[in-house]
Amino acid sequence: MLTQEERIRLKAEVDEAMKQFGVVSEEDMNQYPASVKETAIPTSRGDTKVYVIEAGPVSDSRPLFLNFHGGGFIGKRLDRDELFCRKIANQFSGIVLDVDYKLAPEHPYPAAVEECIDVAVWAWENRDDLKYDPSRIVLMGHSSGGNLVAGICMKLGQTGLFRPACALMDYSPLDLATDPAEKERSICDMPADRARNYNTKYIQPEQAKEPYASPIYAEPELLEHFPDTLIISAGEDSLCMEDEEFALRLIRAGVTVTARRFTRSVHGFVVNRMCEWEDAMELITRFVSEHI
Repeated sequence: MLTQEERIRLKAEVDEAMKQFGVVSEEDMNQYPASVKETAIPTSRGDTKVYVIEAGPVSDSRPLFLNFHGGGFIGKRLDRDELFCRKIANQFSGIVLDVDYKLAPEHPYPAAVEECIDVAVWAWENRDDLKYDPSRIVLMGHSSGGNLVAGICMKLGQTGLFRPACALMDYSPLDLATDPAEKERSICDMPADRARNYNTKYIQPEQAKEPYASPIYAEPELLEHFPDTLIISAGEDSLCMEDEEFALRLIRAGVTVTARRFTRSVHGFVVNRMCEWEDAMELITRFVSEHI
């Protein structure tokens, strides 16, 4: 827990960093050379734009990463998402499918989760053409993308189609039913009305407790087949408590979970390269290395 003085200092640091929010330079990208190709994957919601990011030799033994960006279900994929994927592709000599799923309010719940499940199924069914090791599939989701990863894991557990090697969920909104104003908030966090606006554009109130909308309400039977999961929470994020409660729910369902709260960090810090992001990247690298 930070003191109020520490929070004031952190807020000033974050406000300064936000002036360059999402800016990725050509130099940043060039640190992680990769092939980046745009493709369209057929889904039940129409074609889904996916960026195929590859680094290192093409081999049937390389890992596959499915990445789902954040943005509160209404914000688009940005350069900082590609930069994160380039890092991962270079670190593990792998192939990344960076999914540019459809956004609310034009495509409200359950469009995104159904679409992303279909992409995961497509990646499995096309494993020979994509050339990767099917025992080395990693799901990665940031903010709203973490919510979508939870949905994919639940569906795969129900169908038994395949089991990912592991999953990453960082600072994910997992309880869309509780009004944001009722969640514990920091001065470093976004205003409750802004968070409420995200939810309102994405989902109808009567749907908000459905497990594929708010995984924290899922029954243990939907959680017990999750792969080993890394859950990263940010101490100065109003989503912190639901992330950690979800980690406990996975544990109670028999899932092996690695969870860490970055106490001096705010929502979005990993992909936005703020606060303790370098420590978080080290944790992600270590976790993935142990599972693939």
